[in-house]
Amino acid sequence: MSNIEIRISEAELLLKQRYGVSFADIGIEGEEWLDRFGDLSLADAVDAYAAKYDLTPLTSAAFSPSSK
Repeated sequence: MSNIEIRISEAELLLKQRYGVSFADIGIEGEEWLDRFGDLSLADAVDAYAAKYDLTPLTSAAFSPSSK
């Protein structure tokens, strides 16, 4: 696996872990992701994308079961 493929895989994994979406879900290819966010760290890139599209983290209260 090339460094580019590894970076794309890691970015998609982080996006899935934090927000539950893949590149296919958001309609973007890995190379396009790198073109747009490749100058940022993986965490910063995922956070920038999430902020731009108002994604809610999976750890948010919106996804937690309510206690009764």
